[in-house]
Amino acid sequence: DGGNCGDGGSGGGDCSGVDLVALGNPHLSFSEVESLAAMVGGGGGAKHRDVRVIATLSRFVLEQAEAAGHALTLSEFGVEFINDTCWCMLGDVVPFPPIQSARTLITNSGKYAHYAPGLVNRSGFKVRYSGLAGCVAAARTGRAPPRPPFLAALRGCAS
Repeated sequence: DGGNCGDGGSGGGDCSGVDLVALGNPHLSFSEVESLAAMVGGGGGAKHRDVRVIATLSRFVLEQAEAAGHALTLSEFGVEFINDTCWCMLGDVVPFPPIQSARTLITNSGKYAHYAPGLVNRSGFKVRYSGLAGCVAAARTGRAPPRPPFLAALRGCAS
């Protein structure tokens, strides 16, 4: 069974390894893009070679990010952009390679963390939830950060 590792879902198992960071889903705001650019551009290391980072945002926010220089900072870190759609629900209509090959993803979207196991519907697929800083840490290390204490006690969550 696919499962949710970070919010009490029934997936269980080890969810510490991460190979896909999904940001937005549906869309990042400009302030989130600004924060994300500051996190990845302020030192702290490169993106892990085995992790893909995909950010969904509107065309308008992408234009703002490009004008502010944030899109370049994020691209240099290895962030891929998808705009004007939420790719997380395209699997049955348009096969989307990152989600087809991912084993464990981490997202900053509570909505996607909840719905992804059912949308992907693939045995062994795991989902973690974290804030932007935790997602950036996972992008750098290929490992999910420890769960916050309020989630640690929930049944079905991996360490």
